[in-house]
Amino acid sequence: MLLAEDDRTTASLIKIALQRTGVSHDLDMVHDGDSAIAALERADPIADLLLLDLHMPGKNGFEVLQHVKNQEYLRRIPVVMLSSSEIQDDINRAYDLHANAYVVKRPDSSDLCRSLDCILKFWLRTAMIPLR
Repeated sequence: MLLAEDDRTTASLIKIALQRTGVSHDLDMVHDGDSAIAALERADPIADLLLLDLHMPGKNGFEVLQHVKNQEYLRRIPVVMLSSSEIQDDINRAYDLHANAYVVKRPDSSDLCRSLDCILKFWLRTAMIPLR
């Protein structure tokens, strides 16, 4: 799994949420959009899930999402957008670019942990991930 998140506190919460799921899964973390693309392009095997912040240095989440969905070998990776933005245009744009989910990061860390727990359990335990 790849996490592209520039906020270190949020990245730590995501790491904790992953540990709580009990799912044995490697988590690679990058802190900007350019590094996310580079990590995806050199990954072997390719990530099973991309957790993608919207507002990052370098390429933003929309640009990374568009890159992923335009590459035949990457487009099947489920992408969950994580953002503090509740702006409807941002939500619509993410889905127009074929995000699999858009989750608002709430300021309350316990709310964020609960949301992340649900997201990770769904994508890592329940959902069937397509073969690439």
